[in-house]
Amino acid sequence: PTLLTRLEQADLNFANNTVYKESLAALHEYMQRHLDAEKDISWQQSLFTTDQWQHIMNAESNDGGSISIRKSDKLNNKDLSFAALSENRHSVREFADEPVSLDELNQAIQMAMRTPSVCNRQPTRVHVILDKEVIAKALHIQGGVNGYPAPPALLMITSDLRAFMTSYERNTDGGLFGMSLLLSLESLGIGACPLNTMFTATAEKKTRKLLHLPDNEVPVMYIEVGHFLDETRTCRSTRFQGSDITSVLQ
Repeated sequence: PTLLTRLEQADLNFANNTVYKESLAALHEYMQRHLDAEKDISWQQSLFTTDQWQHIMNAESNDGGSISIRKSDKLNNKDLSFAALSENRHSVREFADEPVSLDELNQAIQMAMRTPSVCNRQPTRVHVILDKEVIAKALHIQGGVNGYPAPPALLMITSDLRAFMTSYERNTDGGLFGMSLLLSLESLGIGACPLNTMFTATAEKKTRKLLHLPDNEVPVMYIEVGHFLDETRTCRSTRFQGSDITSVLQ
């Protein structure tokens, strides 16, 4: 509530502010789910001004909240244009029980091999984890998806420091490869969710031991991988327009 009020004070056109509208939509989804479950939300209502509460309850679902993802909508992904594939890709955190084969993962990884890298050094390494017990332990250490079932497959993307002259170069290459891999998986009709590996020293030490990561490789990200459920819901994230983030020097 405090942040909403501060944004209202900072932006006279706050009603059309993308961040403001997405915040309202997320709050609307939260409140509506509690109402559907017949929960008392009077305390939550008391936190907001009358106008804010009205905006929350009338928020447009297109501005945020959640979206339904259907397996049937992914059957023709390989035939989509890049623009359509990118527009329709969403991170999902719940997957079908069907295992993901190593052949499927290798196909997606091979598709991502055209990702640019610094001076074509190709430092990215992909560690494929299919052991359910190891996946569960790795994600418990990571901590970002606790409460969700373990996925059928987990990928760890790392950067081999031996390919670099300076340490900061690794993030560019690993991030680029990760996005290529996410889109490759999507084109194959396979669901995925990237997870950060900004570990504490203790968490990194545990992860390295668990996954047998060599000292010369630095974790960049995890990617959860699995086949889509017939239907699931995931967060709807409103994006800025390209013009909102672009400046031109002429």
